[in-house]
Amino acid sequence: MISCGNKSTANMIFCDTACNNDTLRFDGTGNMHPYVSISKKNCLADTITWTHEALPTKRQMQLPSLLNNSVRLNKTAVNCYIRDTSYAYVSFNDCVSGRGYLLKLPFSKKESVTKISSALNAFDKKFVVPDDLRAYADRSTLYVVDVATDKKELMTFKEEYPIDFDNVHAVIDSINVGRDHMFVLLKKDGKNIPIEKKISL
Repeated sequence: MISCGNKSTANMIFCDTACNNDTLRFDGTGNMHPYVSISKKNCLADTITWTHEALPTKRQMQLPSLLNNSVRLNKTAVNCYIRDTSYAYVSFNDCVSGRGYLLKLPFSKKESVTKISSALNAFDKKFVVPDDLRAYADRSTLYVVDVATDKKELMTFKEEYPIDFDNVHAVIDSINVGRDHMFVLLKKDGKNIPIEKKISL
């Protein structure tokens, strides 16, 4: 087994890929008993379900269709924040590629699911992100969001970088974000490029 976050060579996996089909379940608080569950099939993440007792029917999606990809999960690289009966944030990394994902799952069917396939999750030890925040990027910007309030801050890289999020550390070496700061260390042409910004979350 190779511990989560170890990506020192291209042949290393992100976390243990031992096959099991155990369902992952995360329970929220409150009298409506909200929860999120992820079932597995043939060792791969299959169906994500989120609901609470006031919903007439559960919300449910097939993860391979939602992500346009099949992912292998390990409970050590999955977490979930549930805000009462409003929404849930689910973060996870694919154990094979190491790619990070972030899903915002509204309980109301009037709202759409938000999918981010470029999350910089704290399961990766080079990404310092507090438990109540989530971070993600595109090729020109770093974002951080407070899961409890949905408030967001961003910091631009000042240019576009050719980031492959299946091999993110080739360009994004590390990040360190908090309620009052954002920091990223980028790589370009053999040089390290630090960028930082003061924020307020």
